[in-house]
Amino acid sequence: MSVPAHPDPLPKVLVVLTAVTGVVDAVAFLGLGQIFTAFMTGNILFLGFALAGGEDLTPLGSLTALAAFVVGAAAGNRLGVALQARRRRWIFTSAVIAAALLVVGALAALGLPSVTREPSPRHYAVIASTALAMGVRSATMWRLGTVLNTTLVTGTLVTWIRHSALGGGAGDPSQRYRAAGLVAVLTGAAIGTLLLRVSITTALLVAAAGVLGGMGGYAARPASRWPPNA
Repeated sequence: MSVPAHPDPLPKVLVVLTAVTGVVDAVAFLGLGQIFTAFMTGNILFLGFALAGGEDLTPLGSLTALAAFVVGAAAGNRLGVALQARRRRWIFTSAVIAAALLVVGALAALGLPSVTREPSPRHYAVIASTALAMGVRSATMWRLGTVLNTTLVTGTLVTWIRHSALGGGAGDPSQRYRAAGLVAVLTGAAIGTLLLRVSITTALLVAAAGVLGGMGGYAARPASRWPPNA
């Protein structure tokens, strides 16, 4: 199989999508009841805290996000299996689905205030649609991303340390993308927090644009025809 003449832009796309993760979870934690819709580790911990009697938690919110993410990830993975022979179509289709779900969440959030406790039914609708979107996107990028995981920041940090002089590593050309990913999620969280001062809808529309622009833009590139290691 021939290989692309130009470097695969996928690592840069992954950095952009990692920033989107920061935006989405800033909205989820600060605006939807202190839960996460992209980082599922937090939701599982919150559920454990709630089961042990932790106060001021919204276990139903975490459970809703976790269940919706699982459904989205399953759907995203099945889509990848079904369209594995048509890789560009798969990536673009996943991008459209994830972005559309974020737009649905944005529309459901029109005029909706941020909440820290007891989300309303509309908050739960936003949680579900956003977590579905992140599940689809994460499943897709997991199948693509060999350099950077867009939601597993702890793993990215450990891998960066392992390959650095600090961890006794010999260096790795991909180190700059891992470092950029750590900065990206921090930056995305700050941007999401600022956008939330405008509205939940605005923040989610920006996230939708980031997903569609990043994944859709990559699907349009010739390099997207090849597996990352081809």
